[in-house]
Amino acid sequence: MRCASATSLPLFALILCLLLCQPGVLAEPAAALSAADVSAAVDTALKTLDATILDDDWSFTMEVVEEDELRVIHSDPRRGKYEKRQLLSVNGAVPDKAQQAVFYEAEVERIDGIDPDAQGYSAMVDRETLQLLETGDDYARFSFVPKVKALEDSRDKVSGFLLLNLTSRQIDQIEILNIEPLSPAFSVTVDTYRLTMQFEQEQGENLLSKLESQAAGTVGFVKSFDSQVAISFSDFQRAVP
Repeated sequence: MRCASATSLPLFALILCLLLCQPGVLAEPAAALSAADVSAAVDTALKTLDATILDDDWSFTMEVVEEDELRVIHSDPRRGKYEKRQLLSVNGAVPDKAQQAVFYEAEVERIDGIDPDAQGYSAMVDRETLQLLETGDDYARFSFVPKVKALEDSRDKVSGFLLLNLTSRQIDQIEILNIEPLSPAFSVTVDTYRLTMQFEQEQGENLLSKLESQAAGTVGFVKSFDSQVAISFSDFQRAVP
């Protein structure tokens, strides 16, 4: 499956792909899996995630919580290029024209800013750096070095973790976080950076169910910031058979 961008994250303008995956192959009993087996399963699961474009194949609802504001957004690929996502409400109220205009401008910027060479979950995970950390009855946990364009100069300061469900052979979670302070721009220090993506089975497929990000630090050496975003996905309906 291929992947398309879905939402921008604070500070780094990190455009992420919101995808889904096809039903996995039947899993072997966890006890029968070797380290090579689970590594191969991760590779297959990542390729499966990247084989479908969520924005093109599904309609869905997003609930975005940011700075005490709740936005409800509905996405339908059958609408125009910049109208696929529509802002339905802001803190329970119908958005006014100004809010709609800001949302539309952000959508145009998001879509026009998609980098075709940095799309998909596979593009975020350096598979050559995958290391099996632990296994349980139904899971395997890996570490990896993230491949994030906005953090190319800080690869030694970030780490990634991936949770593979050994029963479904699907990925349950991908997490990227910093292990040292980051300096993405002059006079900007990020003490805490964390991006977490969770996936759940839905209508026979593994879909992104929740995305959370946090970036905290200082700007101009004195002004502190703490940006947190939580996005929940629901109401999935196939738009393309």
